[in-house]
Amino acid sequence: MISTSSILPLLVLGIIVVCSGLLTVRFRRRLNDHIYESQKRMFGEKAARFSAGRQTPFMMGVVGTAATALGSAMVVAGVIGATQFFAS
Repeated sequence: MISTSSILPLLVLGIIVVCSGLLTVRFRRRLNDHIYESQKRMFGEKAARFSAGRQTPFMMGVVGTAATALGSAMVVAGVIGATQFFAS
């Protein structure tokens, strides 16, 4: 049984997490380049290569896919909770 107080947060935050995951997958190359450039400006070339330089656009896509799956699970839990609430 899903608590009635968590239905709305699950639905709202789940949609936000799904959207951010999809945007991460869609713009993963630009996002990766932006993170690398930001860290290069803040910490220098060597530190940026050590941290953000190891990250690849493929791994950004994996993170975006995981976020999309997590958000989808949140939305499903919210819908199940709403169904349980209105069915009783």
